[in-house]
Amino acid sequence: MKIAVFSDVHGNLEALKAVFGQIREQDADLTVFLGDIFQRGNEELECLEILKESGIICLKGNCELYAEHEVDVDPDVEYLKDYYDGIRSRLTEEQMRFIKQMPLFYETECYGHKFHFSHFLFLDIENPYPFLPLSSLKDGTFDKACESGYVNKYDLAVVGHCHQNFVKGKVVSISASGLEGASYLLVEANKDTVGFEHISIA
Repeated sequence: MKIAVFSDVHGNLEALKAVFGQIREQDADLTVFLGDIFQRGNEELECLEILKESGIICLKGNCELYAEHEVDVDPDVEYLKDYYDGIRSRLTEEQMRFIKQMPLFYETECYGHKFHFSHFLFLDIENPYPFLPLSSLKDGTFDKACESGYVNKYDLAVVGHCHQNFVKGKVVSISASGLEGASYLLVEANKDTVGFEHISIA
């Protein structure tokens, strides 16, 4: 089984089309988008429409949370209030319904191997803003979360959000598809092994 995973498009329509083109060439059985359609680029709604119509699994990132609930869910991004107020005013009812129904995570199993996909590791999934802060990468909190029982029940947990490619235990992070250093992840599983590769987006 092949699983293609990408994240953090950030309004870059050209990059979104490029990653879809490369994933099609891989003939993946499953494709998962880890969230963050908005912010930085200027073609967010075009990206949203492509993802909405793609039929792939689209998970909710912090940018979708801001579009859905306003930036109040995350006090660190009050400076983005005007931007997201503008986005909310431009979204159609159908587009907002799509954003609201995007799940926070996706799990699947293949040949007994368990996989977890989310925008980032969770601090508290019941919170309005459920993800660990980015500061957790520097203060050791993220490393501890990578060693938690929640993570270790999976063979692989794939995240985005921090725009970096790295591996910590069973957690694999993917860089932003829509920014410099863009990549996606290709996971291959059979009855004996699980392998993965970060692939640069041309």
